[in-house]
Amino acid sequence: MSQLHCISKRKPGQHITEEDRNILEYIYNRNLRRNKKEKKSQKEIAADLGWSEATLSRELKRGKVCQLNYQLEEYECYSAYVAQMQVEDNWQTKGPDLKIGDDYILSKKIESMLIGEEIDGLKKLRYSPEAIVMYFDEYGWPSKTRICARTIYNYVEDNVFLNVDIVDLPRKGAKPKNKYRRVEKRLKSPECKRIDDRPKVCEDRSEAGHWEMDCIESNKSDRHCLLTLVDRYSRECLIFKLGRQTQEAVLRRINGLERQMGSEIFKKKFKSITVDNGPEFTKWKDLEQSVLNKGKRTEIYYAHAYSSWERGSNENLNGFIRYFIPKGTEIKTIRGTEIKKLEDFINHYPRKILGGKSAKNYLQVAA
Repeated sequence: MSQLHCISKRKPGQHITEEDRNILEYIYNRNLRRNKKEKKSQKEIAADLGWSEATLSRELKRGKVCQLNYQLEEYECYSAYVAQMQVEDNWQTKGPDLKIGDDYILSKKIESMLIGEEIDGLKKLRYSPEAIVMYFDEYGWPSKTRICARTIYNYVEDNVFLNVDIVDLPRKGAKPKNKYRRVEKRLKSPECKRIDDRPKVCEDRSEAGHWEMDCIESNKSDRHCLLTLVDRYSRECLIFKLGRQTQEAVLRRINGLERQMGSEIFKKKFKSITVDNGPEFTKWKDLEQSVLNKGKRTEIYYAHAYSSWERGSNENLNGFIRYFIPKGTEIKTIRGTEIKKLEDFINHYPRKILGGKSAKNYLQVAA
């Protein structure tokens, strides 16, 4: 029995099988070797196979290869193996259409937020995919299409956004936690208030106005630093550039802030400040004392030595800042206006811990 009689008629819409391709290879290539009078047309071959002419034409194109005959002349024939490999490759790469589709407005907006804003002296102020979704949820989506953060990550990995690479994204996920060991170390003055003395509203983050403060160092050849403060309740931050990392420079900056805000507003804004045991924070009495009157303006608390996790919000803020101002950057080359742009960017950056709201919006809702 010939192979032609072994073919079962295909149902409409049914895929061509590997067995069908092997039979086609036998029939089509055998037909090529026939003389002109005996050769069948593609229409006749399609009728014998029970296929449409269009299906046969596409299949022949898919499996077309060039070979040499015994006279070393090239001729075209059909290879079932090549056609089958092509189909299997297509199956592996086949997937649903992009959800973003032809939504040009949403695509350009996401790409611009991933690329970020160029600022002199800083790395570009970029948004992470999670922050982009939370930003749109808070302020409104630019179009009817909705996608999740995981989808944006997939688009970046698949090069859907031509100008964005996966290495350009902000750090993804939490860094592995180090194992800490509490080390008891006496403070320079026994009168200093320890972190254990903080009020409960500060510990449970139920009230705004309780801050953490730290310094970010420049490189070894630069004495400048950044003084950073973050509110434990709202994660609102303040960033100041200091000429030196000294207790005098820190005190001048805090005094200047009180003069700018006024004594009463400062006292409501900064109910307490928690610092580490760095030498720039040793003048705790001067930090607590108002420069506008004889009263106290805030309460200073000291974390335990070698216990950075006790000021977790401050450490997270410093890590966020370090993404835009990497270690080794000369802080003296960064203008104060650029630092304020960075501060404003961070305070309007959506946070998962705040339910997708930024620090500024979270304060407004709480008020």
